[in-house]
Amino acid sequence: MQNGEPERKNKFFVQSLHRTFEIIDIISKAEGKGVNVTEISKKIKLPISTVYRLLQNLIEGGYVEEIDGCNYILGLKFLELGVKVQKNIDIRNVARDFLEKINEETKETIYVAKFDSKQLNIIYIEKIQSKRNITLTAGIGSRNYVHSTANGKCLLSGFSDEKIIEILKKTGMPSLTDYTIVDAEQYLEEIRKVRQDGYAIDDRENENDVRCISSPIFDHENKVTAAVSISGVINNMDLELMHTKYRDLIIETARSISEKLGYWK
Repeated sequence: MQNGEPERKNKFFVQSLHRTFEIIDIISKAEGKGVNVTEISKKIKLPISTVYRLLQNLIEGGYVEEIDGCNYILGLKFLELGVKVQKNIDIRNVARDFLEKINEETKETIYVAKFDSKQLNIIYIEKIQSKRNITLTAGIGSRNYVHSTANGKCLLSGFSDEKIIEILKKTGMPSLTDYTIVDAEQYLEEIRKVRQDGYAIDDRENENDVRCISSPIFDHENKVTAAVSISGVINNMDLELMHTKYRDLIIETARSISEKLGYWK
């Protein structure tokens, strides 16, 4: 090993590329304050002239910008690439392992849902069937109300109270069971619990004899982008169990998926 460089076990190792990535890494850690060529030179133990040449190539490509005549920061090209990376992330692929894990642990049906801002309802984009001899009717591509589902409560929790009221006025709050919340203020109380506790429960509000617990999934902009849930019949979904073990499971699952999507807090 020379000059602090890694052993070149990879036969495809390209020194100039390795050095370029080192420079990018150093600049990124400056957190926008900028770093000058002398600092970079010292950190990667390269002549200033070599570092300067590599920097000029990065500037040409839009990956680095020069500020104050001597400091270097990351360029807008990285922002552009970051947006493309996020668009290429399929939440179903990211979530799959986590969904299978809680499906295995609970034996219940696991859903991932998103909010459709045009139709103002939720749509299920992923489902893992219960391991019990029970099949819930909603499948991938099925839609449901926001006011009667735990997923709906989580998906709307990222909106302001005013926006939620606006949505409810457009969709209405039809009574689907004897337990459906049909009062907007009572529904807002449920939303506030989601924001505070990190999860929501649907206690037979959407279907008789079915309960569901859900938690919001956040994206790289720290916005609610989806919701993940555990659903099952009331004989298996005891409320105490939901508010303890299943609560911890669903919150942890949503957090893990969120982090994979770039969520930070």
